Amino acid sequence: MTKIAPLRTIVMPPPSDREPSTRSLVLLHGYGANANDLLPLRDELAPNWTAIAMEAPHDLGPMGMPGGRAWFHIAGRPDGTFSLDMEGAETSLTQLAQEIPEAVEASGSDMNNTVVMGFSQGAMLGHALLLREHLPMLGLAGCSGRMMRELLGDGSGVPDELPVFLSHGTHDELIPVTSGHELRNFYETQTPAEVTWCEEPIGHGIGPQMAAAMREWFGALDQ
Repeated sequence: MTKIAPLRTIVMPPPSDREPSTRSLVLLHGYGANANDLLPLRDELAPNWTAIAMEAPHDLGPMGMPGGRAWFHIAGRPDGTFSLDMEGAETSLTQLAQEIPEAVEASGSDMNNTVVMGFSQGAMLGHALLLREHLPMLGLAGCSGRMMRELLGDGSGVPDELPVFLSHGTHDELIPVTSGHELRNFYETQTPAEVTWCEEPIGHGIGPQMAAAMREWFGALDQ
């Protein structure tokens, strides 16, 4: 059996001029990005939290994306749709479920004080970590994720009123906002989570309205 290498992880403590919180923020980047991509958001959303950025295992350099990584591969079809490497997604999911708690503990925090935040591919795996792997967490933020029912389970096992933040651009050209609506409806009808939804007239990204809404959401969790 091929041994899977541990994921590269970047830990960013709060600035020295801030009173450190016991909270931590796990960041899961999107396709084509890397562990550095979401780190700047920590200072905007939760500046006194410890950020833990996990990096996807697949190097996209040979595919013409130097420095880019993927949690699982995506292949385009002639009709413009995509096929997703579900085996690769399962492998990354299993690895994250094991390594996130280890990284959080090593940073001096614990999962009950940890928010998992993912963007795009990272959001898809974030949903799966909560809904299927039942990874303990303080809350989940999923931005611009795709509805992947194969990874979601039936929604059981989510703690009552667990805070879940969802956002999506209404002009998203890569993952349509309807996928975000599906995820929102799934959480609202199949789980007891407390959902905060934000959509904004942007493409595939995190806009200023979303950042402001998330900042308020994080602030409520830090009480």
